Formats: sequence, structure tokens, C-alpha cells
Amino acid sequence: MARGSFTLLYVVVLSLSLTLVALLKLRQGPPAPDVVGEVAVELMMAVPPKPEGVEALGEGDAPGYTEEGCRRSPGPLRESCFHTLALQRAERDPEGALLACAEVKTPAVHWECVADVAELRSTIDRAGAEALCETIPPKKWHDQCIFGLAMANVRPDPAYARAQCERAGMWRDFCRHDVNGEIAQVDPEAALAFCLLESGTPLQNRGCFHGLGKYLGRTDPDLALAICARAPTHEPLYPQNCLHGVGWAVAETSQEAALTLCARRAGAYADSCLMGVSANAKRFDAAEALRLCADVQTVELREKCERFAQR
Repeated sequence: MARGSFTLLYVVVLSLSLTLVALLKLRQGPPAPDVVGEVAVELMMAVPPKPEGVEALGEGDAPGYTEEGCRRSPGPLRESCFHTLALQRAERDPEGALLACAEVKTPAVHWECVADVAELRSTIDRAGAEALCETIPPKKWHDQCIFGLAMANVRPDPAYARAQCERAGMWRDFCRHDVNGEIAQVDPEAALAFCLLESGTPLQNRGCFHGLGKYLGRTDPDLALAICARAPTHEPLYPQNCLHGVGWAVAETSQEAALTLCARRAGAYADSCLMGVSANAKRFDAAEALRLCADVQTVELREKCERFAQR
């Protein structure tokens, strides 16, 4: 693919996309401010029915999507189909992927599609992927695009991934949480050293320690507990969040095992560990999450657990 043709396509897609944004602003009134007070991250995603555009490629192959099939898909499934078609094309046919995104007319979903294409392209054409992120005007999806570049590159190039997190704007702290967590599974000492730099406010840094506990807890709970034991205690949020992450991670596989771990091995941070188990349960069963909070002994933490379970 010639660099010039891909750049030209950026311009075409950007022009179409800016038109979508303008129309949306006319319909919705003044834009929301760029400054985000509190970001709520959805923990569950509904799985839509398979769009009509999906077609089998042959015995033993993964299902494939076609432009013709997507155009036949009814209603909202049409956009879902084109979004999936874009992901299918991204690595081998970036121009075709962006053309598929252009068929996604709902602005938020369109920008998500473009960000997803950039993420999938980033290990193949880093400069092109970075340039594609810069064609996204809405701050949420621009920053999400940068976050995606970080996550796509964390294993092959951790330093690059960390640098992208610093550019991820409203998703910076989430990015640092996930990127450092991924690094922890490969090099836990380096990940702990990064958290110990405390490069931010305590509220920002707590996410780094949470990522340590959560990602290591998924692969090696014993090591996760050992790493969390080295979290600085001058700021209680650090060990609390590390053990919260361990409780959450173990509960993803077995809630019973997580409850046993919290009760027998989390020591002074058993409440935080239990809150992590409750937070994981909230993804599926809010009533169960609230029930678990009743066993949190510290009144302040129990109330915090209950507020989270009920919101």
C-alpha cells in the first residue's frame, strides 16, 4: 500500500466524520466540556445477535464478514456488521477497514471503529496508526485510540506503551493501570518499581498498585500477595488497592477461592480484598455484590463497598 493513498484516505474519512459530528451537534445542542470529572467504566458488554453479514469462509475457518452481507443486515445490526468487517480488514487492508468504518453512521460508534482500526494497525504501521488517532476529533475517542496503541504494544515494546499512556488524556490513569499490569505478568519487579516512583497524586498512584494486584492475581496469586506486601504503607491506599485487585482477580475464576484467600492471607487488608471480590461480583449480580459487602468489618469501607454495589 502506498503511503500517499493511505494518507488521502485519512483526509476523506476525516471529512466524512467531521460532517457527522457537525450534524450531531445540531441535534444535541452544546458539546460537553472536555474536562471529565468522574469516568465510569462499564464492566459488562451486551453481546448482540450475529449480524446477517457473517458468512462462513469454509470448514475450519473463522467466520468472515462481507460488505454485501453487511448491507443486507437490518437496523442496528448493520453498523455492528460493518464495525466487525473493519476489524477483520484492519491488519491486511487498512483502506478497506476505514471504508467499512465510514458506513458506521452513529458518531460514537464510528469513532470507536476508527480507534479500533488504529489499535490493530499499530504493531504493523506505528506511524500510520498514530496519525489515524489524530484524525479523531472527540476527546474521548482520541484518547481511547492512544490507550489502544499502548495496550497493543505493551508486550513487544513496554517503553513505547508507557509513553502512550502519558498521551492518553482522560484515560491516562486507566492506561497506566492496564499497561503496568500487563508488564507485571512478565516482569513483576519492573512493574513494582514503576509504581514506587509515585509519579502522580495518591489517587492516581493507587491505580498502579491496583493493576499490580489484579493482573498478577490472575496468573500467580502467591506472587501477587508477595508484591502487594511491598506496597508502601505511608499511603494506605496503595496496599488497600493492591489487595483489592488480588481479590477481584482470584474471584474471576472462583469466588470461593477468593473469599478464602481474603480471609486467611490478606492480613490487615482483608476488607480491601473482600471489596475486590464484591466489585467482581457486581459485574454479574449486584445483589450478590451487596451481600458480600456485609462481611466487610471496617464501617467506612463497608459503606464504600455498599455504595459501589448499589450505584
